[in-house]
Amino acid sequence: MQSTLNRGLKLLFRSVILALIVLSVIELTYRVITAYYAKNAFTAALIDKHAYAKSISSPKIILVGGSNLAFGINSAKLSKMTGMPVVNMALLAPLGIDFILSDALGYINKGDIVIMSFEYDVFPKGDVESQLSVVDFVPEDKHFVTYKDGLAEKWKAQFLHRLQAPLSIEIILQNPTVADPYAIYFRKAFTPQGDIVSHLNNITRTVDAGPNTTSLFPYEGQAETMNAFTERFRQKGAKAYFLYPTIAESFYKNSAVAVGKLNERYKKHLKAPILSEPGQSVYADSLCFDTVYHLKGKARDEHTEKVAGALLRLGK
Repeated sequence: MQSTLNRGLKLLFRSVILALIVLSVIELTYRVITAYYAKNAFTAALIDKHAYAKSISSPKIILVGGSNLAFGINSAKLSKMTGMPVVNMALLAPLGIDFILSDALGYINKGDIVIMSFEYDVFPKGDVESQLSVVDFVPEDKHFVTYKDGLAEKWKAQFLHRLQAPLSIEIILQNPTVADPYAIYFRKAFTPQGDIVSHLNNITRTVDAGPNTTSLFPYEGQAETMNAFTERFRQKGAKAYFLYPTIAESFYKNSAVAVGKLNERYKKHLKAPILSEPGQSVYADSLCFDTVYHLKGKARDEHTEKVAGALLRLGK
């Protein structure tokens, strides 16, 4: 009996030691790879956006939202037209409205103008894996991660995130530049102001939303989340506006009913003034790059002129 118990305890002890060794190897691998990955990682660009936001004086224009803003604005042109410095903080829609606005809040000061622009299918609570890919390089954002309820879910998400670290090795070995006609999503793909420009010299791509129609977007909580942050921006002495995302014409036509319903909801409930109607952010499919939300070439400048004009009409 005692011998069986001893064997069981030894097996348990060895299992625990083995588990600790495996977990230590996973953690070490994650930390080493993340450290080297920072030079190329797309989400590490947020470090540079933060630094630029700190370097410019207020009043300034801060663009916050999904990648439609990162691809769709020429910040240098917007700055020239409005006479105000501009920082484009936009990165990824899957981060979620709450995470994106929480991240930007610390860089907003008295007199600033905040322009929020989120894709039609974005949720208030974002994708945890996407958020952790930001926290890798911006650890202060760890408080904004929208984990599911329960400590076990938090540990599970962090463990799965660490298991994916080896997938970044290939990117570490690369040295992408804006001049590369195939490279798009990497840290140095942005201008100092925060606009993506890596795609401007890329090979031509075709965007088409296809025949499927959408009658309703999952808008639950979007307006409420933006309203909460709009109030926090105002408390800091900043003005907040909402801008409909850039969108391909084929997607807009297929989603006209859903867009109309969302527009009615926003006009009724959104506290931030809306800079334009949804149709003013619609562009021909040929002017979109790799998704229905991403503009290329002259469309960026055209959209920037619309945004600047709307701000100037409102007296900023």
